[in-house]
Amino acid sequence: MLSLVSPEKHEGIDCFVKLQEILKSHVKSKRVLLILDDVWEDKNDCRWNQLLAPFQAESANGNVILVTTRNFSVAKMIGTTGPIKLGALENDDFWLLFKSCAFGDANYECLGNLSTIGRQIAELKGNALAAITAGALLRDHLTVDHWSNVLKKESWKSLGLSGGIMPALKISYDELPYNLQQCFSYCSIFPNKYQFLGKDLVYIWISQGFVNCTHFSKRLEETGCEYLNNLVNLGFFQQVEKQQDEDGRLEEEFSPGCQIWYSMCGLMHDFARMVSRTECATIDGLQCNKMFPTIHHLSIVTGSAYNKDWHGNIPRNEKFEENLRNKVISVSKLRTVVVLGHFDSFFVELFHDIFCKAQNLRLLQVSPPPTYLFHVPAASTDFNSFRCSLANPLHVHYLKLELHGTVPQVLSTFFHLQVFDVGSNMNTSLPNGLHNLVSLRHLIAQKRAYSSIASIGNMTSIQELHDFEVRISRGFEITQLKSMNELVQLGVSHLDSVKTQEEAYEAGLRNKEHLEELHLSWNDTFSENESVSDTRSESSVNMAREVIEGLEPHMDLKHLHISGYNGTTSPTWLARNISVTSLQTLHLDGCGGWKILPSLESLPFLTKQKLSSMREITEVLVPSLEELVLLKMPKFDLFENNNKFEIKQRSWLPSLRKLILCDCPQLKVLKSLPPSTICSELLISGVSMLPDMAGSSSGNLSIDYGNQYIDDDIDEYSDVLRILDGKFLAFHNLGNLKSMNICGATNLRSFSFQGFSHLISLRSLEIKECEILFSSDVTQPTLEDMTTFPSLGSLTIESCGIAGKQLSLMLQLKEICPRGNNKVIIYFLIS
Repeated sequence: MLSLVSPEKHEGIDCFVKLQEILKSHVKSKRVLLILDDVWEDKNDCRWNQLLAPFQAESANGNVILVTTRNFSVAKMIGTTGPIKLGALENDDFWLLFKSCAFGDANYECLGNLSTIGRQIAELKGNALAAITAGALLRDHLTVDHWSNVLKKESWKSLGLSGGIMPALKISYDELPYNLQQCFSYCSIFPNKYQFLGKDLVYIWISQGFVNCTHFSKRLEETGCEYLNNLVNLGFFQQVEKQQDEDGRLEEEFSPGCQIWYSMCGLMHDFARMVSRTECATIDGLQCNKMFPTIHHLSIVTGSAYNKDWHGNIPRNEKFEENLRNKVISVSKLRTVVVLGHFDSFFVELFHDIFCKAQNLRLLQVSPPPTYLFHVPAASTDFNSFRCSLANPLHVHYLKLELHGTVPQVLSTFFHLQVFDVGSNMNTSLPNGLHNLVSLRHLIAQKRAYSSIASIGNMTSIQELHDFEVRISRGFEITQLKSMNELVQLGVSHLDSVKTQEEAYEAGLRNKEHLEELHLSWNDTFSENESVSDTRSESSVNMAREVIEGLEPHMDLKHLHISGYNGTTSPTWLARNISVTSLQTLHLDGCGGWKILPSLESLPFLTKQKLSSMREITEVLVPSLEELVLLKMPKFDLFENNNKFEIKQRSWLPSLRKLILCDCPQLKVLKSLPPSTICSELLISGVSMLPDMAGSSSGNLSIDYGNQYIDDDIDEYSDVLRILDGKFLAFHNLGNLKSMNICGATNLRSFSFQGFSHLISLRSLEIKECEILFSSDVTQPTLEDMTTFPSLGSLTIESCGIAGKQLSLMLQLKEICPRGNNKVIIYFLIS
């Protein structure tokens, strides 16, 4: 830095403080832009403060320091503003950079075959360094033969190419601790763009012995998650969109166990295969690189080898079978075998012959497509026979077999098994004696499968028990939970089978210090029209109250769900003597007799609350939440934030990001919505009075009137909204809104075109069940309204009327999705 601001030589000065003073004198009273490129050091922030002190002195005025780094922890440590994450270049921008590197001019007109080949080479996922590397190889020989040869050999991916993309990645890789190198390179056995569920990735690493715990109180899974976060921060993995089930949207979004998926970008996957080629291999159909005898981890991808015929059957592929047999004949020390894709019974037979004698197998995964087994049901039985004949089942730590049918009895002798995954959506029956697997840490199966395991209390290493069904029969008592102190997630159902507080206390929930998620469920819930006094005796209510008192969880519990409880008040550990002070989410469902909710002021970490089918609740006091969901509460007429939080006209729940109010027919929201300036999701449906929409919002806004109620007393709200204009919705405050849904406004006839012109960020608009919207006698848009939808790209209409005049205002529209009985009149306004 000193050499850039001073022409003087300073070789003779070795005092850091003196050098700092000289640098300070040169930048004094000047505005300086300092760019530090590719910074790695993130261990000592004091050293960074010392280095940058001359630019932070009192005399410094308006200095700016720009840092680029591959390591997110560096940006977090030394940054004063939020980091900007650079993604891949857009295709057009990447092509310009590529032409600049290959021809020396971004505007060069690349014609003919060179243009075609160049476009193919440019498929490098927007990586700028890859464009520079490939361009340098092509620049000196602008011939079709040379470019074709580079394309065929993918020469830009060579580790020996000085200054290339792969050597740059190798520098990052070499900086990783050995355990993280193992975790990263191992994943090369999975196909390009393969998506990993984060927890599955961690389980795989643990099964291979890659994860080492240095702290006695930390679980291997916690350390594995730290490994994964480090690899994401350094760019070796990237998060992908969260995958959700199609049904149960509200339940899925409220779930505390957020499922995050990860993948490798194409170049990173190529690099992983490069550095792991002596230990990891993939056979993809008839394609396979050289198989070294040292291979320990093998995947077999069958998607290109087996294709269904017209009848849905998969014909035999003898050429693939021969190739598979020849490739693996020299491999004798396999620790991993993964099968991905379709296969037939002949493949299963060959697989059995090749791998059943594998002495060191630690991981076996067979993952056919979900619908596959309905075409070849015999495959499940064949693979079960393979499991029965494994040469040394004691070494198997991870078994993932997503196959229908009955798991063979021999599985109960896999005493070192840590992970057993038969698929949460698979109809699989577990064998007797599974309680002997005392090393099992994770069982992934349908919920009902857990309740079939007798004497499950012996499985003291298990960490997830999603549905333990309490029964009176032996082996299913609630006391089975007493010694299961490694549990992180626990669901207990049929709690009506527990008769006393002492019996409940024997479950030892208070001693389970790792427990984060708890679901307590009674098997009796109230129907829509019955009251507590009609159906429940005082003794049963008192029994439920005693049982829930005995089920007090550890104070570090983070997520609590109670359903079907027939008591009228909160347990003491959730009321005046509240002990679960670390609670982050609270979900109460179907507790029809519960009249008085707990005071939540003593829960400083609570961010999400969901109340559903709580028939007797009339009032809810809301702390400073981020998410609030209130569903099916017929007597509920008031919700308010706690007194200690200041109420403001525009932001009376200042931290709320998501608000859902549905099927609360007595509810009148007296304050303006959205309740905060950061609210990104708002759904109002089935309330007695729709509130004013004077606030601001970004993200998603849903206005839903719904038609669940027919009662004349509460149906009056359905005709309130006739014109969606500035009197109802503060359009000028919604410049950041990205998505809007309008549903069930049966008398909505039009909306303000001028108002919608303020929604400059609106990308998606969905309109449902607004039958008379834009009827012929309503004012139609004019040429002055052509800027109404400046950014709208997607329009969904269902059971509505909309004319081409309105469509003509949507100049950026790329997708129209008509559903149901729509009256769509195509008439385009010509300007």
